[in-house]
Amino acid sequence: MNRLLTLALLALLVGATATPAPAANVTETELMQAATALAQQYDANYAAKNPAGMAALYASDGVLVAPSGSIVRGRQALTTYYASRFASGARGHAIKVVEAHVQGNGGYGLTQFTVTVPGANGNLREEHGSIVVVYRRDADGWHMRLVEPSVPESADQ
Repeated sequence: MNRLLTLALLALLVGATATPAPAANVTETELMQAATALAQQYDANYAAKNPAGMAALYASDGVLVAPSGSIVRGRQALTTYYASRFASGARGHAIKVVEAHVQGNGGYGLTQFTVTVPGANGNLREEHGSIVVVYRRDADGWHMRLVEPSVPESADQ
């Protein structure tokens, strides 16, 4: 988890220098509401198996560090990733935002999640884990800039 937090904070520092500050300051309440709304949209798009909807939740330069460790950059690559994820049988995603902290033009949050995925043996299994998310408020609203899940190893990998 320390690696995830360090990565998130590094992304925030890099993002803070590349993105101009907004006219109004972001409050923790606003960020928590935005994080919760994005989590709800994420779960709804996951349930609908909507890869384009999933990618639209990310900033245009958004990054996902997939559970496999691969890095997925940009909305087109994210759309392809989620289409493949849904085709594999992944379903039943549920996120709970645990905390959100303001920094610059956005902030970061820690969440808990569950998802049902196919295991190595083909049987479906439920995974539980944590996600570090870096949020950014752009001209067109709130987006996820960086998402990195942390999934404990399972005997059925």
